[in-house]
Amino acid sequence: MTSELRSRTLRSKQASKSRGSGVEEESVHLVGMARDRIADESMVDDAEVSLLNTVGGDSPFPVEEMQEDTSGLTRKPPRAKAEAFPWKEFILALSLTMGGLVCLPLGLYELLGRHDLKRALPFLCISPFVLAPGIYHLAIIIRAYLGHRGYRYSMVVRRPH
Repeated sequence: MTSELRSRTLRSKQASKSRGSGVEEESVHLVGMARDRIADESMVDDAEVSLLNTVGGDSPFPVEEMQEDTSGLTRKPPRAKAEAFPWKEFILALSLTMGGLVCLPLGLYELLGRHDLKRALPFLCISPFVLAPGIYHLAIIIRAYLGHRGYRYSMVVRRPH
């Protein structure tokens, strides 16, 4: 992809010398495509940075803030500090989920196995109210731990200290 971008830009520069301003629009379009690609992948190699700078475009990330990777081939924007894992909230969410998962079959057993609605009703009433928030918060914590885009530990409600 990078060699294709280089060859297109070189052709557009050569054509701009011969034809005039119509090709400048194409080179501006190519620079815009390169910027979009950089913003999507968050990784840039040195050739693309120099190509963008020679065409007249700016990198979406300030060059002085970029950190070089150990291989020297890619550059990434600086990462934000990682949040601390919310252990108390994780244990609470896990407890709520497990409590709901225990209450639901107990209620179903009382209702369907023994045919006793009075004994089944408390289990069946409490199960969704315990299970739903437990699964919800557990899913947020797991997705934040896996690093999925848009999920952070701060999305989990924390009690004040």
